[in-house]
Amino acid sequence: MKSFVKVNRTSAMFIAALACLILAGSVSASAVPLTQVSRVIGEFTFTAQCCVPFSTTVRVTEPASVTPVVVVWSSEYILRGTVLFGLSVNGGPCKFYGPAQAEGLTEIPQDISQFIQGTYQWVVFPSDGLAQGANTFAVCGGGANQPLATTIGSYTLAVQIGK
Repeated sequence: MKSFVKVNRTSAMFIAALACLILAGSVSASAVPLTQVSRVIGEFTFTAQCCVPFSTTVRVTEPASVTPVVVVWSSEYILRGTVLFGLSVNGGPCKFYGPAQAEGLTEIPQDISQFIQGTYQWVVFPSDGLAQGANTFAVCGGGANQPLATTIGSYTLAVQIGK
């Protein structure tokens, strides 16, 4: 009977240790470094013709073999006309790596918020200026054909490196 209890206790300890290792591996695999994400709560207004940087900056470190990255910006905003949103990579000029144009509401009923919610996803390739080591990304934008006042509400910005 003692050997049966000893085997079960040893097996239980082994299974518990294995479960802890699996859990630790899965948590660390899904973790995103803090430099790759940004969350801003609040609002601000800027007036510009496209394009000026206006967001916080996120950063990813590329390995020796540079791979594409996916940048996602999700925000609420108030537009007073047609506005373009793009991306500045490594402090460079604002470029469009995917959807860019956002339309403002033409008529705003009194009983709804003026904020529009939108999400933009851009794919940036090594040929777009990514380099080995640190790479930075910031959202930029402004009026499509003239300076327009744009109010940016709370937003998130995230970059994810390919594997």
